[in-house]
Amino acid sequence: MNPFQKKQSKEEEFEEEEAEPKSQKLNQIFSKITSFGKGPKEDSFGEFRQTPLMDLIERRNDIVVKADLPGVTKKDVILEIQDRLLTIRAECLNEIEEGSYIRRERFYRKYEGSVNIPVQIDEERATAKLANGVLTVTLPKKTDPSIVDVDD
Repeated sequence: MNPFQKKQSKEEEFEEEEAEPKSQKLNQIFSKITSFGKGPKEDSFGEFRQTPLMDLIERRNDIVVKADLPGVTKKDVILEIQDRLLTIRAECLNEIEEGSYIRRERFYRKYEGSVNIPVQIDEERATAKLANGVLTVTLPKKTDPSIVDVDD
């Protein structure tokens, strides 16, 4: 780049962008959306990756994480806890029906998301339950043996 070259103003940049056909811009945007997570020249609607919607709830004795995983069975879920980071991975395979699809909106999905746990947890006592497309992970808090709760 020439250091003495005049810098373009915002108006000039905008005019250059306007010179590019709008249909070409839309095609570029659409190809970015449809090629998300795909290899070269594969069916662009065959696979979809998304982060599951998650809630993180702190209770007195535990942390509860709820994640939406529609269409997933418990055998397809992988949970990892490492350094107070909970990672949820799942895959959902939709069967391919015999015949030609006229329209297809249901497809193979991969879910992956992580959430930082704000307190020390007892990983050995963690539990998980999947019901109606919602994964509920209960993470008991680590208790400090030197602190004793006093009941009323």
